[in-house]
Amino acid sequence: MLFLTAASIGICVGTMRSAFSIAFVAVMITATFALATAASPGPASYFNLLIAILGYNAGLIGFLMGRFALNTRRAA
Repeated sequence: MLFLTAASIGICVGTMRSAFSIAFVAVMITATFALATAASPGPASYFNLLIAILGYNAGLIGFLMGRFALNTRRAA
């Protein structure tokens, strides 16, 4: 579920077409995890952060591949 949520965030940010928004959301994912780790009374798993980052990147790459495929199809 975490991977799919992060992937959908990556797709949504990709539609903004702004390098600043892509970088800002990446930093916010990490900052949110850091805040949750600091506020949590128990131990935190960095594996969840890795899953979120991989999902975010997969969403961005999937969006860019889809956009490239559509542009290639229209040009032909």
